[in-house]
Amino acid sequence: MSSRDNSYANTDKKTLFLSDDVDNESIGKLTWSILQQIQEDDEKDEKEKDYKREPIKLYINSYGGSAYEMWGLIDIILNSKTPIYTYCTGSAMSAAFKIFLAGHKRFCYKHSTFMYHQISFWRSGKYQDLVEDREEMDWLNKKIEEYVIDRTNLTKDDIKEIREKKKDFYIHSDKAVKYGIVDEVL
Repeated sequence: MSSRDNSYANTDKKTLFLSDDVDNESIGKLTWSILQQIQEDDEKDEKEKDYKREPIKLYINSYGGSAYEMWGLIDIILNSKTPIYTYCTGSAMSAAFKIFLAGHKRFCYKHSTFMYHQISFWRSGKYQDLVEDREEMDWLNKKIEEYVIDRTNLTKDDIKEIREKKKDFYIHSDKAVKYGIVDEVL
């Protein structure tokens, strides 16, 4: 049993944690857990006339990771009939920030920190490989920017300024409400 197995252990199946890097393993476990809960809710919804879906609570404290794995979890959350609430408990940075934004309701604590930045990658290879990778990164960065604009109060100009300054944009809880990142500071 790896130490990472403990990151997701809980007695309440509707309380989940992302406290590792955003990668295939962590996202795979979370996706499986969420889909299992959605399926249980779907079955109860069919059998019980007035069944009310209780929210899944996803607690996030992560520096981020892979953008591709990130999208897999985001799509599951956005398309879930079962409400999924996200909670930032420390930090939600980079890919973890974008996952946080998928929550149907979003919460953070007083000392929470968010960080947005453009994607980064490292690659070596033949010229044509690099050209193709650049095209893919341009597409991916555009999709991420559109998603962040759609899910927050940040404007295209805000995102452009962050991109052009090539900086990490840190957002603390007091500004997170203003930018439409969180619904409530707990």
